Amino acid sequence: MLFNKNIENLAAFGGGKIYCQNIDFKKIVFNSKDIKRGDVFLPLKGQNHDAHKFISEAYDLGAACVISEKKIDDKNHILVKNTNAFLENIAKKQRELFEGLVIGITGSNGKTTTKETLTKYFRDKLKQDDVYKSYGNFNNFFGLCFSLLELNPHHKVGFFEIGTSNPGEISNLANILKMNLSIITNIGNAHLEGLKNIDGVANEKSDIFVFTKEGGYCLGDIPNEYLNLARDKSSGKKRIFISENNPRELMKTAIMKINDLLKLEYLPNEVDSFLGKKINVPGRFEIKKSKSRALIIDDSYNANPDSFSYAFKKIKNLDLTKISSSKKDSKYQKKICVMGKMGELGEKSEDMHKYILKEASSIFDVVLAIDFKVNLKASNIFFYKREKIDSYLKEYLDEDVLIFFKGSRSVKMENIIKNLT
Repeated sequence: MLFNKNIENLAAFGGGKIYCQNIDFKKIVFNSKDIKRGDVFLPLKGQNHDAHKFISEAYDLGAACVISEKKIDDKNHILVKNTNAFLENIAKKQRELFEGLVIGITGSNGKTTTKETLTKYFRDKLKQDDVYKSYGNFNNFFGLCFSLLELNPHHKVGFFEIGTSNPGEISNLANILKMNLSIITNIGNAHLEGLKNIDGVANEKSDIFVFTKEGGYCLGDIPNEYLNLARDKSSGKKRIFISENNPRELMKTAIMKINDLLKLEYLPNEVDSFLGKKINVPGRFEIKKSKSRALIIDDSYNANPDSFSYAFKKIKNLDLTKISSSKKDSKYQKKICVMGKMGELGEKSEDMHKYILKEASSIFDVVLAIDFKVNLKASNIFFYKREKIDSYLKEYLDEDVLIFFKGSRSVKMENIIKNLT
């Protein structure tokens, strides 16, 4: 953390009243089962849970102090009105104290890939410990706050994802993060249940520019029809907008500008060479082999209509000679698509599922659709419930088969793949 870890600082920065002596603590912990002696337990509240019920367990495991919305007799604690607000206050203090660069990334697709690629580049250029990245897809309120608490004085730059499902979430998170440089990877059909339509997505995503620091950079792959919106939201900042659906160009621009901000040399040939290499991101077009030697392409991390279409384009252009040990184009003679339902598409859900199914059926020999609720008939499309798919997959696990996996998080596609590999 960026401030001395004692109870007085914690109460002052988070907003609470101390009911104990000023003692040092080791770390702030949110899961009572992870408590070690000397830690502070912060019980958080969600729609369906309240971790205050685990306070006794936290003390038993050695918590030095607890943040609580209720007074606790004869126990070290900090009394607060709201533990979630306390977390936000501490996260904001961390951001205020951080002297390095903060890069915020949002978009309908490609947030994690962009974060991982930029992190890899700058860890190679600087030192591993100079560069921080938020864990996995920690891109909601809790995830962002948890990530900010991990910033340390030795970090020179931090990369953070910002996600959304409903209007106003980007504003809330970006207001905490206050980026030196913000990136919109793209604007597409995602989270339509909360954001209603593509206009709602554009309006929500572009809010990240509003909370970019004055004089900071706003980068984005912005469709032409939303350029004026993006310009309005980024007033007073330096802007670079790419309106050609070009992730590589956006990545090159981001690297160039972050190099400038860090006062590092930018070598175009070096960047081109780096971007020409595959960056492994778990669940992002990972190439694996099943126990039976079938080729698995794991794109299971998440899914929406645009990411499906982009993945299908990659499949069509995939050079199998670079994957097959036999170097023969015919090595993988049958292509199977295992696709899980897509979430948060609102009233357009059925139409979009049908569109993606039809696209898949034109590319793959067999399409296995999991938990789809659509009425569509095709000779090579088969519908299954999630609990049945493992047994049906067995007949497709030959050595000459390519199996592509993609679906929303609710389908837990990664568990299906794990069972095969």
